[in-house]
Amino acid sequence: MTQKNNIDGILLLDKPFMLSSNNAIQKIKKQFNIRKVGHTGTLDPLATGLLPVCMGNATRISQFLINSDKTYRATINLGIKTSTGDKEGETIERCSSDVSADPSKIDLVLQSFIGEQNQIPPMYSAIKHNGERLYKLAQRGLSVSRKPRSIKIISINLISINDNHLELIIECSKGTYIRTLAEDIANKLGTVGHIDQLRRLSIKCFDKQSMFSLDEIMNSDRIDKFLIPIDRPLKQLAKLNFSESDSLMFRNGLPIPINHIPNDEPDFIRIYNDESLFIGLGLYSDGCIKPKIVFSNNN
Repeated sequence: MTQKNNIDGILLLDKPFMLSSNNAIQKIKKQFNIRKVGHTGTLDPLATGLLPVCMGNATRISQFLINSDKTYRATINLGIKTSTGDKEGETIERCSSDVSADPSKIDLVLQSFIGEQNQIPPMYSAIKHNGERLYKLAQRGLSVSRKPRSIKIISINLISINDNHLELIIECSKGTYIRTLAEDIANKLGTVGHIDQLRRLSIKCFDKQSMFSLDEIMNSDRIDKFLIPIDRPLKQLAKLNFSESDSLMFRNGLPIPINHIPNDEPDFIRIYNDESLFIGLGLYSDGCIKPKIVFSNNN
């Protein structure tokens, strides 16, 4: 059996249209014979754009990537409601959608969504209900009660109006369903709607890092040239450098006594050894840095 490659790093994939997030990463995993691969922030098959692919030790920091704010370009098709909230679904309702003559009204409606709010996840989502994915229940024609989730819409900018299509740039918090937001916007405009096109433009923690197409990656003989370091999306966290002896204690899971911390916030702290290699994440408690995520090898 061919030995799997131990590769650490993050690949920013520009996910292609009509390919599931899981199928995309499985292609990469198979092509380069990688031992451990995962992705963060699933994109629907019809959505394109930024999909972080975590390899090796990077899979252990996925929670920080998921929690970061995201920016999308979305096109809403007004006047048609679908079963899935996007153009993959069946048409279930039609309604007049003559709102393009009044851009000021549209902008007023869009701005009303800015801020924190509760959003009910759609039935066509990967959330589990009694151990089963909601979309599987929806495919059987079932609908169940879903708990609202707290989200935040940071900004919505109207880019263009073309007949019954609105093109928007949306910046939002984790957990935001753009399909649901599109339906809510359409409802407030006095009509119905669904997502016609969706592209994730950026994730805040990556600070405008470049994406690579699946073709670029699959046609290369090396995966490492596409990777960014594991600590790159963690720059918002405070940083400490440990001596050789403290680094060894940290890697063995032992608390490290410390006189001060970089900030007063009870947040994770990036830990580096005396050679400035990222060795893990710790939390400050009772005068010590306690290891929480420790990497067994250098990355």
